[in-house]
Amino acid sequence: MATLEFFIPTNRVTKSGRPAPLDGLNDLVASERKGYGAGNALKRKNGLNAQQFCEVAMREQGWKCPECRCHVTLTFFEASGRRDPDNVYGGAKFILDGITKPIGRKTFGAGAIVDDSQKWIDLSFGPIVVDKNHVGCLVKIETI
Repeated sequence: MATLEFFIPTNRVTKSGRPAPLDGLNDLVASERKGYGAGNALKRKNGLNAQQFCEVAMREQGWKCPECRCHVTLTFFEASGRRDPDNVYGGAKFILDGITKPIGRKTFGAGAIVDDSQKWIDLSFGPIVVDKNHVGCLVKIETI
């Protein structure tokens, strides 16, 4: 069983310069309400952030996209325990989009997994860890 593990740090900071949490479900809903373009821009920005760190880990760990089902575990690291779990876990969309193969009109993705559909992955979430200095998401991909 092959394994790829890497950390995606947040791409946001607060006004005081501290790491802000990754975008979540509330951020996605708010941007979609602004308009079609704003929602897509948010998805693309976060997907490219995930892609960047995934590609580095793939090179370092010698990972090739398996043509089989994978188990993906996401463990979110938050600056505080204030956000609701459903909001935090909503950020999984951006991460999964950033680690899949680019297909069709989707022009970005690292290609660590074939697709983020139920046919190709089993998805699970680790506990939400509060660590104000290391905000982001730990991704673990295992072949089944």
